[in-house]
Amino acid sequence: MEWYKNWFNSEEYLKVYRHRDQKEANELVQLVIDNIDVSKVKNVLDMAAGSGRHAVIFAKEGFNVTAVDLSENLISVGKKNAENENVKIEYVHSDIRHFNPNIKYHLILNLFTSIGYFEKDEENYFILNKAYNLLENSGYFVLDYFNKRFVENNLVPSTVDEFDGSVITQNRFIEGERIIKEITIDNKGKINKYFESVRMFSKDELINMMQKLGFRTIKTFGDFKGNSFELESSPRIIIIACK
Repeated sequence: MEWYKNWFNSEEYLKVYRHRDQKEANELVQLVIDNIDVSKVKNVLDMAAGSGRHAVIFAKEGFNVTAVDLSENLISVGKKNAENENVKIEYVHSDIRHFNPNIKYHLILNLFTSIGYFEKDEENYFILNKAYNLLENSGYFVLDYFNKRFVENNLVPSTVDEFDGSVITQNRFIEGERIIKEITIDNKGKINKYFESVRMFSKDELINMMQKLGFRTIKTFGDFKGNSFELESSPRIIIIACK
C-alpha cells in the first residue's frame, strides 16, 4: 500500500510535522557544510525534498539545487518558500525512483527519514543505489534517519494535540521491523485518517547497505547538533559518506 502518496500530498501533512522547523533545518545544513569540502560542491540534489526547508538554505549558500518530491502540494509550498527567500531552486515533481536527470551531483541529500517507506528492502536499497549512481565520483551523500533503538526505547503510544482548529490524534506501534503510525485529524467533525509505515534500520544495517554499493563512510552523528552517535540515546543516525 503506497500510503505516502496520499499522506505527503495532503494539506494536513505540514500541520502534523510543523515542529520540524527552520532552526532544525539550519543545524543539519550547517553540520553537512562543516564536514565536507564545499569547494568541491556545485550541484546539490535533495531527494524527497518536501517543502524545501533544506534546499532553500543550500541555495542561499550559493549551490545549484535540484529538489525532487512526489507530492505536488509540498512542491508548490517549496516553490513559494524559494520565492519568499529569493532563491532559485529547480523543483521536480517525480517519484525519486523514476528521476533520471542528465547531470550528476556533487552532493546528494536524503533527509528526515526518506527511505524505508517501501515494503521490500530491495526497494529501500534501490533509493541508496539511485543516490550512488547520480553522484559524481568523490561526491558526497548524506543520509539522515531515525535511530531504531531510540524509537523502541522512547515510543509514545498516543498523542493528541490541537492546531489551527483541528484535533490531531497520533497512535504509534511497532510491528515486526516497522514503526506504524495512525493519524486521525478531526476538523470540526470532518475526519481524515492517514497512515505511516516505515522500516526501522539499525545504524549498522544502513552503513552495510551503503558500503556494499561502494560508499565510504566519512562521519556519523547522533543528532543535528553534531553530537556523536550513541546507540541508546541518539535520536538520529546521520551518515556522511563519499563515493
